[in-house]
Amino acid sequence: MKKEQIRKIIGLILFVGIAALPFMSVTEMIGMETFLDSFEHPNSYLFLKNDDLITGIKTDAENYIIIQKTNHPEFEIQKNDKLMYFNLQGEISCEEVKYIRGIGTFKRYYLNSEYAEFEETIYEGQIIGKVIKQIDNNFWNELSLKIWEISIENFNIYSTL
Repeated sequence: MKKEQIRKIIGLILFVGIAALPFMSVTEMIGMETFLDSFEHPNSYLFLKNDDLITGIKTDAENYIIIQKTNHPEFEIQKNDKLMYFNLQGEISCEEVKYIRGIGTFKRYYLNSEYAEFEETIYEGQIIGKVIKQIDNNFWNELSLKIWEISIENFNIYSTL
């Protein structure tokens, strides 16, 4: 009887450990603070696959981009942040903030752009969010990110409290 109980306990520990692996991977990729914040503000984070449709992202292969959207209560743009935005042609771009100018709440963001002939200026209405992290595209990272997204959107106990 005792061996059977020990076997069940070991099985339970293994199950919980395997089930927690994707969450530990996401925590390692994006950091504990962002991971926990994503459960508190589930609609404020987004991950996209960069398939060369976004200009300004400098990567060798397709990868995932974690974005904090502008609807996050603590969203703030600083110098050197990478912003994802709609450019004047209506395409999605991603560039680094060179400097910020503004009066009161009306701000202009000047970007370092290798793709434009001149310094690009954008306004808050054009901004989608800021890039938190770029993650390599491999099977484990993709699986972990999908599980993270599903848990935030569908199984988020924190947001129901």
